[in-house]
Amino acid sequence: MIYINLLIVFICIVFIHEFGHYLFARIFKAEVTDFSIGFGKPIFQFKDKNNTIWKICPIPLGGYVKIKGLDSVFQKNSNDEPGSFQSLQLYQKIFILLAGSVFNILSAWIALFSIFFFFGIASFLPIIGKVIDDSAAKENDLRVNDVIISVNNLQIDEFSDIPKALGSDKSISLLVERGGQIIEKNFDLKFNDEINRYVIGISTNNEPIIDKYNLNKSIQNSLIFIPTYYAASINFLKKSYQDNTLGDQLAGPVGIVKMADQMMLDKIRGVIFLFIVISLFVGVFNLLPIPLLDGGHIVYFVISKIFSNSLPELVTRIYIATGITIISFLFIFITFNDIFYK
Repeated sequence: MIYINLLIVFICIVFIHEFGHYLFARIFKAEVTDFSIGFGKPIFQFKDKNNTIWKICPIPLGGYVKIKGLDSVFQKNSNDEPGSFQSLQLYQKIFILLAGSVFNILSAWIALFSIFFFFGIASFLPIIGKVIDDSAAKENDLRVNDVIISVNNLQIDEFSDIPKALGSDKSISLLVERGGQIIEKNFDLKFNDEINRYVIGISTNNEPIIDKYNLNKSIQNSLIFIPTYYAASINFLKKSYQDNTLGDQLAGPVGIVKMADQMMLDKIRGVIFLFIVISLFVGVFNLLPIPLLDGGHIVYFVISKIFSNSLPELVTRIYIATGITIISFLFIFITFNDIFYK
């Protein structure tokens, strides 16, 4: 069941991405000849009233939407007949290329919202559950069961408000409630190398409060999660690169399959979370300005427009060769890493 769920996640992500391209191509009156989920000889296909052939193929490592004329768009003497990709305005081409990634990110946001709304948002009261040894909190007599009222003159309603109020400050002004008394604490913090910031040295071990069906909080938390996820991912990759462990952290389809039994894919939350993570990755990866990716196509078409669609044929050949080289290298490196080192 785990591997079936994993396959469903892959298929859904590919379908959503390609459907974004398809929908905007149809909006701009471009003819879509093929819509394929997977690669290889189709195991199922049908043609709709718009003459689009919808296919399901046996190799679920991606998919494609074939727009009329797109396969010849890099040829010098391309055809600009109505309904072809070449006949579209630049902004229409960009919208079509962006749509796949936008749909991936949008679907991830909807899934995030659903988790927060239906499963609930966990929060903890601002009560100290543990004081870390040799920490600033320990040295300044903060105690278990102290209630944090404010940090640097900002009111604290739940435990997660504490690091937000603290920010990057090196010192802290605290108001705590202890045994019915209000106590003020002012002290310097200690720097934590692992998380690269100054910390108090406290944690909570209280039972979380689960807030379900809260529309406003679900929207806020799901919107905040996405930029936070990307920022954390960038910092993680930077640290992995500095520690020379980047190769150990990268995983492709084979690596994900090998780790499937560790991802709680037998539970709906595990499936949704994997869908969110891969969707957010696919959304951004396809926008990178690498030739033959959507982002690379956008850069190519913008530059081509600047030169009045008369780029030298050599430039186009270099563009295509560079894209094939980069993508092939990434695929081979990650697959080799997945097979032999994970």
